[in-house]
Amino acid sequence: MNIIIPVAGEGTRLRPHTHTSPKSLIYVAGKPILGHILDGLKGLNIDSITIVHGAKGQAIINYCRARREKFNFVYQEKRLGLGHAIYIGIRGLKGPTIVLLGDTIIEFDYKKFKDAKTNILAVKTVDEPRRFGIVETKGSKVIQVTEKPDKPKSNLAITGLYYFPDIRTVYDAVDHIIKKKIKTKGEYQITDALRYLIKKDEHFKVVKISKWFDCGTTDALLETNRHLLIRTHHVKPRKGCIVIPPVFIADTAQINHSVIGPNVSVGENVQISHAIIKDAIINSRASVTNALLTGSIIGEKAGVKGGFKKLSVSDHSVIEFP
Repeated sequence: MNIIIPVAGEGTRLRPHTHTSPKSLIYVAGKPILGHILDGLKGLNIDSITIVHGAKGQAIINYCRARREKFNFVYQEKRLGLGHAIYIGIRGLKGPTIVLLGDTIIEFDYKKFKDAKTNILAVKTVDEPRRFGIVETKGSKVIQVTEKPDKPKSNLAITGLYYFPDIRTVYDAVDHIIKKKIKTKGEYQITDALRYLIKKDEHFKVVKISKWFDCGTTDALLETNRHLLIRTHHVKPRKGCIVIPPVFIADTAQINHSVIGPNVSVGENVQISHAIIKDAIINSRASVTNALLTGSIIGEKAGVKGGFKKLSVSDHSVIEFP
């Protein structure tokens, strides 16, 4: 089994965090998004993992090399679309291959793909299908795919998990759309390559996913953090710190006179003092002092410092702080 993970996207919806860090290395529930994706592959007999990276790729390479898996790294010099990213990642590969997007966490037993002879698209029913690539089916067979249609004929969204028993067919399909300059929204899309294969009577079927977490926005990242913390909860007892689970607090974090949780992820070497924090992600080596935080993401090495207020309030008064 081969694995291809494109991670070259700019992550514009997660700025300012992605100005300095690749989107796939942003922390959620105690580890980078990419870490959750790779950990989900455990138990598979994998021949190769190909990472297609972009401008901030060295940080991704460094992270991957610190792990036990063996990786191939491919640089996507020009951002020409997901189809193009997969295309350059395929070079030199053959046989069964799983493609996973580097900003999406899917809870799925990938061993179900073992020895599968049919192309498989993982899908999920969504409320706003115009935001996604959409699959139309007849029974379990895929009859059409469309990238972010204005008038969707289905509410089955492509989740970013693909299985191909022979990855060379996908290479040939993307090669076709590139040579013919077939683009959607200015890019070479994998959905256009799939449409080409469907027209050639290549058989596709769907598998429905129940737990799919798109980490492309701040709100989505915090929602993913809430869900994953239920099973990644980790904290060692600390004096002067009240913890309301679930949380993930790295062992190297220093926390004094603070209340942490629920739904808080605290990275390595973070320093927190006299703070109340809930529903937040505090990245490695950040510091938070004299602050009340909720619904927040604090970047690596960032500093947040608040202050206490002095009040003299008469009877029947109401004071509201923004």
